[in-house]
Amino acid sequence: MNARDCHTGPVSPGLYQIDDKTLVSIRLARSAQDPSRFRAVALAVLRDNHRVPLSSTLTAGYGADREGALQACLERVREGLERGRFPQLHRSRRPEATL
Repeated sequence: MNARDCHTGPVSPGLYQIDDKTLVSIRLARSAQDPSRFRAVALAVLRDNHRVPLSSTLTAGYGADREGALQACLERVREGLERGRFPQLHRSRRPEATL
């Protein structure tokens, strides 16, 4: 799916490929208030078969049209992946049992 394949509903999730190893899940929504503005938020990134956790505040893109909001969101995701600024979730393992 690419940026031109957006659905016409008020909220449309989609998968977008940034490059040959990166896939982004994005939710695109339209505000109910006038003037109608669009908001695109990246929910998750799959890179080299590994999920990269995202912060919705860092990946939100806004625009007057769907394409503008989507491109702003994808640009923020690209920048974040290049800088490695997305917080990594480290699952803590249970400590070893000691007697």
